[in-house]
Amino acid sequence: MNTLPTTRVKTLPTKIIIFIVSYCLIVWTSYANSAKDKELIIVVDPVSHCAVNVVPSDNESNCAILYPVGKNPCKNDAECVCSQKEKYISWRTSNADEFNIHFTDGSPFKRCQYRAERGEKLRCKIKNKGDYYYEVNVKGCATNPYDPRIVVQ
Repeated sequence: MNTLPTTRVKTLPTKIIIFIVSYCLIVWTSYANSAKDKELIIVVDPVSHCAVNVVPSDNESNCAILYPVGKNPCKNDAECVCSQKEKYISWRTSNADEFNIHFTDGSPFKRCQYRAERGEKLRCKIKNKGDYYYEVNVKGCATNPYDPRIVVQ
């Protein structure tokens, strides 16, 4: 009978490699989830049809997740959302009104419709880094537009 000599795989180096690969995978997954696409709800007053707030659909401040306490670019601004290039931000109104957004000084998006018809969602892909204020104009609102903020790092 012809048998080949077998060598025993050293278990310690193998375990270290498995640990390192597992650790890297966990870190990468947590980073990818913290910078996920954001859906924002434009809260509209049913009487005036004006935007009164813009909130994340998951009620979560992603700036607090992405940045350490002292480096959060939004600080305590509840209407500020943080994101990264190549991610998407989408908006919809709380009552399905038609709306549009207008960036006052540049835009984080390269191609975006900037408006949504009644019952539709507006979704845009981020292309530029920066700190952007924008206006939310809801159809039927007679007063000034609402002005939240996006920070892209």
